[in-house]
Amino acid sequence: MKFIERAAAEPFRVFFPLGIAASIFGVLLWPAYFAGWLDGWPLEAHARWMVTGFGGCFVTGFLGTAGPRLLGSHPWCRFELLWHLGVALAMMLALALSAVGTADLLAGFWLTGVLLSLGARFFIGRRDVPPPGMPLALLGILGAALSSFVLSADGVLSLPAPLRQFCRLLLFQGFLWLPILGVAPYLLPRFFGLPSPHSFPESKTIPAGWWRPFLISLAAGIVLIASFAIEVAWGGRPGMALRAITVITYLAFAVPGWLALSKVNGLGLALRIILPTAVIGWGLGAVYPALRIGNIHLMFIAGAGLLMLCAATRVILGHNERHDRLATPMKWMHGVWVMGLLTATTRVAADFVPAIRVSHFIYAAFMWLLMIAFWAWRLRRESGLPEALEHRPKGRCPKPSRSRQLMMGGAFRSTP
Repeated sequence: MKFIERAAAEPFRVFFPLGIAASIFGVLLWPAYFAGWLDGWPLEAHARWMVTGFGGCFVTGFLGTAGPRLLGSHPWCRFELLWHLGVALAMMLALALSAVGTADLLAGFWLTGVLLSLGARFFIGRRDVPPPGMPLALLGILGAALSSFVLSADGVLSLPAPLRQFCRLLLFQGFLWLPILGVAPYLLPRFFGLPSPHSFPESKTIPAGWWRPFLISLAAGIVLIASFAIEVAWGGRPGMALRAITVITYLAFAVPGWLALSKVNGLGLALRIILPTAVIGWGLGAVYPALRIGNIHLMFIAGAGLLMLCAATRVILGHNERHDRLATPMKWMHGVWVMGLLTATTRVAADFVPAIRVSHFIYAAFMWLLMIAFWAWRLRRESGLPEALEHRPKGRCPKPSRSRQLMMGGAFRSTP
């Protein structure tokens, strides 16, 4: 029961491991298929394991932990945690049974529940206004939930092709990048030792200067969604080009230090790899539309995937009172981003060179497993290293009230 209480206050403790497990199942579908163990082409299930499973669990774990704290509200209760976890597990069971439509329906219910848990805290017990970009993260969850519901009906209603394609884009790309656009300006500047332009003093009413970054982030989110509609209406090239321009322009200006040349540790350098590789992935998809699925794996793996691992690194170390490790060189993170790039380029090469397609599908799958295993092992080891006395930064993240900490028996610690 003590663990459940702590996990309700810090949902990343169950959702991050679950997301890792989902990604392992997702990539192993390819070796299993080529070994003859699966009957059907596993693309649909693979996409959902990686985006709804891996991505959904990391988004849920992060926002479920940070959201209530940023609002100065109560954390999830045990019922909420167990409900969201149960529906997520049911969705994954449906995917394991190749019931993709059922998995989409369950994903819609899961993400709707997560959205209600987060949204309710804005109206009940709130003591602070969220960062300006946070509504964009909720928009990403809403879009993914609606898209999942629509796609779950595809086998019954035979959806029009444009609607199906738009919902797929909103689910598989919008669900990842809308939360990234929303959270990145608040979280990522700290990786570079800089103040966040989305950080404001605690206030129940909207503070001065809040509206401008909110409207800018909202505009970026709207243009991102518009790029999906443009891709459906006029083809992939203009849609992906607009998406790449929107993401790199917004994040370059909204996240201080991301594209700078200042010296950073391994974690900071890993983050600087993400944006160029994502843009290159969309760019290759625009130039070679016939190979679009393979090309945008640069965006999926070395972009969104690597960013989620970087954010999770900060969350895990921070919540285990190891902010001191975040300020050390963290040279092992170089291995993580190098393996991420190798995984992505191996998958891209599989489509460019048909003769090596099968082997490189398999190599990419096992490279992802190696990267995940190395990241998890090093992160666990990092948490157990002696305290870096020369690096003792104070956590600059919002904390719950002292009274709430006492009520929860000290379950709350530092936040993402």
